[in-house]
Amino acid sequence: MGKPRILVVDDSKLSAKMIEDRLAASGFQVDVAFSAEEAIANLSTPDAVLPDLVISDVVMPGMDGYQFCQWLRGNPATVHIPVIMLTSKGGVSAKVDGFQAGADDYLVKPVDPVELEMRIKVLLARMKAAQATAGRTMDASQARIISVFSLRGGVGVTSVAVNLAVALAQLWQTEVPLVDLALESGHCALMLDLKPKHSLADLADRGPEAIDDALLDGVLIRHDSGVRVLPAPPSPELADTITPTLVGTVLTMLQPQFPYLVVDTPSRFDEVTLAALDQSDVIVLLLTPEIACLKVTTAALDVFQALEYPPQKLIAVLNWPFARGGLPQKNVEAALHTPLGMVIPHERALFVEAINRGVPLVLSHPEAPASLALQQLAYRLSGKQPPAQKAKAPSGMLLRVQELVKRA
Repeated sequence: MGKPRILVVDDSKLSAKMIEDRLAASGFQVDVAFSAEEAIANLSTPDAVLPDLVISDVVMPGMDGYQFCQWLRGNPATVHIPVIMLTSKGGVSAKVDGFQAGADDYLVKPVDPVELEMRIKVLLARMKAAQATAGRTMDASQARIISVFSLRGGVGVTSVAVNLAVALAQLWQTEVPLVDLALESGHCALMLDLKPKHSLADLADRGPEAIDDALLDGVLIRHDSGVRVLPAPPSPELADTITPTLVGTVLTMLQPQFPYLVVDTPSRFDEVTLAALDQSDVIVLLLTPEIACLKVTTAALDVFQALEYPPQKLIAVLNWPFARGGLPQKNVEAALHTPLGMVIPHERALFVEAINRGVPLVLSHPEAPASLALQQLAYRLSGKQPPAQKAKAPSGMLLRVQELVKRA
C-alpha cells in the first residue's frame, strides 16, 4: 500500500508550506492548492489522482472552505473523502457551519502539528474501518442508534439512557450496547452496579486504526439484562483522549453486530457529541417542565435545524421531576412547536432507589408508572422487531407493553 495522499488547500503559502513540510516528514504524500478553484480544477481532470484526505482553510478569496467542502460532498468521486477544516474562527456556530458543510473534523488555528497529524491518522483509520465494515456487512442489518440528549444537566439523561437500553434488551431478548459519552463523569456502569476494568480510554490508547471486533468486544461489559456497557473513561483528565473519529469508528463497528445501540450523551454540543448525534437514527431530546430547561431545549432545536436533522429524527420526552407544579404539558408543546413523544411521570424516590441499588427502574419496579412509560418509549423507538426475535417466545415485558398499546 502506498503512502496516504493529502491535499492541502490554503491561500497562505507560508501556512501551506508549513503543513506540507510537516506531513511530508511524517511519511505522507502532499499536494498543495492555493485556492479552492485550483483544487477543483486539479481534481476534475480525467487523470486526477484523488487524495485520501483533504485539509482546507475556511477563509479564502473567491470560493471559501465551506463552499469547497460542499463541492467535495456533491461530487460522486470525492463524496467520501475525509475533510479537515482549519480556521481562525472558533465557537459552536462556526463548527456547526463546518460540519453542516460536510467536514469530518474542525481545528482552530494556530494548530498544533502533532494534533493535526493525529487527527489525520484517526480519520484515515476511521475511513478504513468503515470500508472494512461495509465490505463484511452488505447483508447485515444495521443497528438503530438511539441517543439521549439534553443541553441542561440533571434532567435524567443517564437514567433514561440506561433504562431504555435495558428495556430494549428485555423486550426483544437481545444484547444492546450502551455507549457512555458523558466522558468526565460517566455513570452508566454505576447505575448497573458494574465495575469496569476497561473503558473508551483503552480504545483511545490503541488508536482507531488498531481497533478490531475482538478488542471492542473485550471492552464491552456484560450485564445480566443483556446490556453491553462501553464505559466512559475512569477519570476526567482522560476525557480529552476521546476524539470524534474514535466515537465514529466505534459506532460504525458496533452497528452490524446488534439491532439497537443506545448512547448516553453529555449536556453540551462539542465535536464528540455531534459525532454521535450525526450517526444517530433517533435523538431522545429530554427536558423537564421548567422555564430554564425549556429555553435551552429550544436552543438545541435551533442547532438541530441548522444541522438539517429531519424532524423524524427527534423525539421530545418530558421527564417530570416534581411532585407538584411544573409548566403544563400544553405550554411546553406550544413553546417547542411539537407534541411530546412521551411523558415520564414523577417517581423521584424510585429513581433514587434504583440508582443507589444499581438496579434500573424497569427491572426493579416494572409496574411503576414511570417504568411503564420507559418500556413503552423503548417499544416505540424499536422501529421494528429484530429478525432474531421471531424465533423466540415473547418476553414478559413485551407482552405487558403490547397490552398497554392495545388499551391506548
